[in-house]
Amino acid sequence: MTLTLYVNGPSLTFLAEIVPLQATPRDDLLLRKMLTYAFPGLRLRGGALTINPDEKTLVYCYEQALNTLSKTQFESLLANFSSTALELRQAAERLKFS
Repeated sequence: MTLTLYVNGPSLTFLAEIVPLQATPRDDLLLRKMLTYAFPGLRLRGGALTINPDEKTLVYCYEQALNTLSKTQFESLLANFSSTALELRQAAERLKFS
């Protein structure tokens, strides 16, 4: 799994590729299933699902104010983000074939 961190001014953005997408009815259905799976957002733990149009992937993202993070908070946030991203990848694989 690819995780990417960006510092953009005062914000730290976490990105994780969940599943590649193509412009097909099957992937459109997968997107609907993933959004339904994530409703009402509790599974996303404050993050969001979005599409990276350049890479053609479904991406899980989370943004945090950089100046509010201690080392311990950063480590916890990274662990929780990674765990959630892995859960979303596993859900996408299950839903792809259901």
